[in-house]
This record gives sequence, C-alpha cells and structure tokens, in this order.
Amino acid sequence: MLRRALGNVGRLLTGKGAGALMQLGSFALIARGLGPVEFGLFALLQTHVQILSGVATVQSNQAIIHYGVRHLAAGDIPAFQTTIKAGTLMDLAGALVAMVAAFLLAPAVAPFLEWDDRIVFYAQCFTPLALANAIATPKGMLRLFGRFDLLARHVVVTPAVRLAGCAAAFLLGAPLPAYLAVWLVAGCAGAAVALAMAWRQALRRGLLAGLNADLRGLSRANPGIWRFMAISNVHSTLALVPNQLSVFLVGGIAGPAAAGLYKVAREIGTAIGKPVDLLNQALYPDLARLASAHDWRGLTRIAVRAGLLAGGIAALLYLIVLVAGETIIGTLFGRDFVAAAPVLRLLVLATAISVTVFAAEPVLYALGRPDVLLKMSVLVNGALVALMAWMLQRMGLIGAGWATVIIAALSALLATACTLVTLRGRAAGP
Repeated sequence: MLRRALGNVGRLLTGKGAGALMQLGSFALIARGLGPVEFGLFALLQTHVQILSGVATVQSNQAIIHYGVRHLAAGDIPAFQTTIKAGTLMDLAGALVAMVAAFLLAPAVAPFLEWDDRIVFYAQCFTPLALANAIATPKGMLRLFGRFDLLARHVVVTPAVRLAGCAAAFLLGAPLPAYLAVWLVAGCAGAAVALAMAWRQALRRGLLAGLNADLRGLSRANPGIWRFMAISNVHSTLALVPNQLSVFLVGGIAGPAAAGLYKVAREIGTAIGKPVDLLNQALYPDLARLASAHDWRGLTRIAVRAGLLAGGIAALLYLIVLVAGETIIGTLFGRDFVAAAPVLRLLVLATAISVTVFAAEPVLYALGRPDVLLKMSVLVNGALVALMAWMLQRMGLIGAGWATVIIAALSALLATACTLVTLRGRAAGP
C-alpha cells in the first residue's frame, strides 16, 4: 500500500515539483520587480484573502473521501451524489462568505498593517480570489477515483499561468496591481480546470446518472457529514496560523519589509513539506479503507514507515539549507532578500520536525476522529500566535523562526501521543 501511495506521490510530484518551481519563479519575479516593501504588501494582500478563504471555506475533500469510499464500495450512486452535492454547496457558500468578509474587513485591518486607501482598494478588488480557492470537492473526487495523474496535471495550471503573467509584468516594469491581477486570473484558470476534470471523471464512471438539483436531505445518506465538515474546516482554519496568519503578525509588528523577508523564507522553507502533503493525499484513501476493515496493525505500520521516510528526506534538505541558505535566496530573489536566510534555516528545521509525524493527520481522519485534530490545533496554534507575537517584539524577525521551531517540536510530541492513544482505544474496542 505504501508503495502504491509512493507511486501516486511520484505522479503528483512530477506536476507539483514543476508547479513549485513555477511558483517560486513567480515570487522571485515579483520580488525583483517590486522590491522588499512592495513585495511585502503583495504578500499581505494575498494573505488577507487566503486567511478568510481558509476560515470560511469548508475543506470538503476529507468528507468526500470519508463518505464516498463507503458509497462507492456499496455501489450506492444516489448516496454518492448527495455527498458531492453537500461538498459543492459548502465550497460555494464558504467562498461567497470569504469574499464578503475580505471586502468588508480590508479597511479594518488597514491601520494594523499600515495600509493606505490605495492598498485597501487593491485588497477589495482582490477578493474574488476566494472563489478560485473553492475546489476542495473536485480535488477530493479525483483523489477518491485514484486519478492522481490528473491531479498532477492540474497542479501546474495555476503556477504556469502565474509565471507567464508575472514574467510579462516584470518585463513591462508593471506596478503592484498588475501582479495582483495575474494572481487572480491564474487562480480562476486552475479552478475551472479542476472542476472540468473531476466532473468528467464522475460522468465516465456513470456516477452522475439521475443527478438533480434537489438539496434536501443531504445528510440522510451521510450521517454526521455537517459535523465532520465543520470540524475539519475549523482544523484546516487553525492550520492557517503558521501558513498565513504568521505573515500578518510579522507585517503588523515588524512592518511590510519584514513581512516580505518572512514570506520569502516561508516559500522556500516550507517547500520541503509539499511532497509530504502529496503523500498525505495519496495515503488517506487507503488508510480510510484499512480503518473501515479494522486493520489496525496495517494502519500503524504504514503510518510509521511513511513518517520515517518523510523525516529522513526532510533532514537531508535541512542540511542543504544550513550550508547554502544565503546562496539560494540571493540567486532566486536577489541580494536585497539575503537577510531572510537565518529565518529560512529555522523554518526548514521546523518543517523537518513536523513532517516526521505528518501521518497523524490522515490516520485520525481515517479513524473518523477529526475532533482530536481540532483540539490539538487549538492548543498548538494558540500557543504559536502567543509565542510568535512575544518573540517578534523582543527579538525581531528571527523571533518568528524560533517560535515556529519550538511549537513544531511540541506539536510533534502531542500528535504522536494523541494518535497512539486513539489507535489503542479503537483496537481495544468491540
């Protein structure tokens, strides 16, 4: 099973690796084209929409797999259709809420982030990006169908459009709004392709026969789906703290230029976690099947081996960044951003610690215990916000890096303990 998952990761990594390089190239062009302060503003504007999208948009892909596995195994097509209806409904509702919230809150966050009226206007024009992020259901469908080859193709669409657009803007010496427009158009292109791929595959499998627009009783065939989605959404929202809210904290406490440096460090520093995210996606459907079959020993074996593999690769990449951090940043983003190297080393170390226990998340989802993940996230991310804010004020930008390392270590210990306790309890049950 792990070999099959790694094969799927290989397919995804082909596209994701290319997409990551394109994404990094796009950020490098924006950074060189705008400079540290304007690039910091770009990062904050992007983060503003991403945070609210994450808060409002339900991560329905987990529910699509959790419930879809059962319906497809039973050959119950109408029940499967209610699952994708529920996921699509929540995706769209969350995106619309995020758009409205981002528009209305832009003036409110302006004083904290030192935005003038011009930047507030840009933030409000950028809010449709939330709609481009509402693709959890189609991505969950493709994972459920095992079409990781299509997911590999999809992941290059948005980065490719971004890179082409950013290159054009850079060559023309375009200002900040041009890069924002490129980001928005690319996101919409990626969303359109994901929808087309997923629904075409469902049609080919005969899973859309008799599909109608009736939205009544969606939970009858999916008992607990709304609670499952709500909990998974809160958990994914809390995951935004290190990925998005931390940029806001740095920008508000240390200024836009520091936010730009931190964004550069995060883009490179968390890149080593991307292949692990893919392994997470590839493993989850199989882990769900093992949990459904009550094969606790197999579940544990796969999780441990996957964690050791991920941790070993992450440790090697950390050594590379430790030696060549300044060179990597200077080559990609220019000498103006080399000051981000010390933070980069700490963020890579934190990522290396975290990926070693990445399997805790898919295992707990497979066991139907997103509530455990939620409780862990509340504790860990609350501690991260408090510690990062305190250390930023006392140590400056480097404090954000040290806070991330400390919390990553505590989070790894907590995730391991909670997963073992949950597994033992399930194995000892009836």
